Amino acid sequence: MVKINDDINIYYPLKLKPRLQQVEMLEKTIKSINNGKKYILINAPTGSGKSYYAIMFFNWYKNFINTNAKFDIITNSKILQKQYSDEFNFINDLRGQSNYKCIRHNTDCRTGKELNRATKQMGCDSCPYDIDKNKWIVGDISLTNFHLYNSFAFYVPETIESRSPNVLIVDEAHDFESVFCDFISVKLSPRILKNYGLENSDIELYSNKISKIKTIGSFINFIDKNFLPYIIELKQQFRDNLVDISDNKIKKIYIDYIDYIEAAEEKFTNFINDFEKNEYNWTLDIIKNKLNEYELIAQPIWGNVYLDNMVWSKYDHVIFMSGSILDKNMFSFLNGFNEDLTDYYEFDSTFPVKNRPLYYYSAGKMTYNEREKTFQKQLSVLNKILRKYNDKRGIIHTTNYEIAKWVNESIDDKRLMFHESDNREEQLNKMKKKKNGVIVSPSMTSGISFDDEFGRFQVILKVPYPNISSNKVKARQESNKNWYSWRTVCDIVQAYGRTTRSITDYSDSYILDSSFGDLLKFNKRLFPSYFIEAIRILK
Repeated sequence: MVKINDDINIYYPLKLKPRLQQVEMLEKTIKSINNGKKYILINAPTGSGKSYYAIMFFNWYKNFINTNAKFDIITNSKILQKQYSDEFNFINDLRGQSNYKCIRHNTDCRTGKELNRATKQMGCDSCPYDIDKNKWIVGDISLTNFHLYNSFAFYVPETIESRSPNVLIVDEAHDFESVFCDFISVKLSPRILKNYGLENSDIELYSNKISKIKTIGSFINFIDKNFLPYIIELKQQFRDNLVDISDNKIKKIYIDYIDYIEAAEEKFTNFINDFEKNEYNWTLDIIKNKLNEYELIAQPIWGNVYLDNMVWSKYDHVIFMSGSILDKNMFSFLNGFNEDLTDYYEFDSTFPVKNRPLYYYSAGKMTYNEREKTFQKQLSVLNKILRKYNDKRGIIHTTNYEIAKWVNESIDDKRLMFHESDNREEQLNKMKKKKNGVIVSPSMTSGISFDDEFGRFQVILKVPYPNISSNKVKARQESNKNWYSWRTVCDIVQAYGRTTRSITDYSDSYILDSSFGDLLKFNKRLFPSYFIEAIRILK
């Protein structure tokens, strides 16, 4: 049996002294591996030093398990990816092609590669994306984000297999299965048709066809027999026209169309093929917006059908790290692995509870039928909170864009900043530049840090229950009755962790939705102890 010896430098690289909790994480992981476990679940809150623990583990693994071992790290956001690469400059970091600069064409590498292809030029001699990708493939420790990793796993698995990796670290692991399902989902709407470069007349034609689709079978038939052949031909037209275009802006537009179509072509083809094998695991949502436009979303009910074959089987050991794994049984089910090969460890917060109070005020339930009435009650409390922290930065979590719009219409405060799905990071950066900026968001409960002066308070207006109108959510509830509560608790715990990010940091959190009381009453076992101890009831 392998034991930690007295030479701590073997285990703790960079000459930094680890904290006791990081040492405990490593010791428990070693024990699990010695006991033949493949999957290790580390449930530890913000500030536990999970990233440094991962490097400690890699160092130990190379010394005692496999000298030639290779390690993959994947995470759910570019922000966290940057934190890794900034802190550990020996990690081989890889991002998507659009994040790299093409010198030859004075554009991004994705566009540059398409221009080379269209003009039949050889690839650039020193393409920065290709350089980083090669380092990622051959390097001992390689890092990327969920989206790019899923692209490799689903479309070019040989990219990962060529590394012959031994260990995978999944950071922010609570999101991986959900992100994987979103990645292979298929969507069509008038807005998406514009991304493919269709003329207005064709958008109207195909939008009309979309509106008549009622079943997932008819959706597949429409894609296979009608839409897919059309956009493949359209893609070739754009590619042929690139050669004769001199305006770089128009070139960029055409290349964007080509890129969207190629991604759709891969998704549609895989969707059609997989549906034949896993018909029971797919569902169709039909959404009608305020403009009477229809959006079709075909999505897998569970990712566990695919994950072992596509991801886990490529590794000897997989370590999942998150502050909201919460339940070994549920997490194992979601990700499709054997509980007998799995160990689960939960670690407490090392932050003083006085630095992270969670105030619960029962203003009323934000359920569908009661939400408008409850919001009016929340407004007076929200205004008091904004006045209390009038010189501080903060975040208001709304769970959906509808409530964000209500806040925008109801509160006249220049501090408040709002975003759409396509300018989230831009608005976040603007908020952080304001000395007392407050961002109102339905989608910043995970993967974003409001540390120190960037987040002295936060407010949760609505408990983030999954949308029950979704056929996918309904199918999940029918298949696993415990999933709905687990997902909700997971998202609340994640939201709570956005502020108070270190042992010296401090912030106040508020929940104003009475549904939280019910969630706590019936699912207390899912909440970490450090979360429970922080709750303060306001009357």
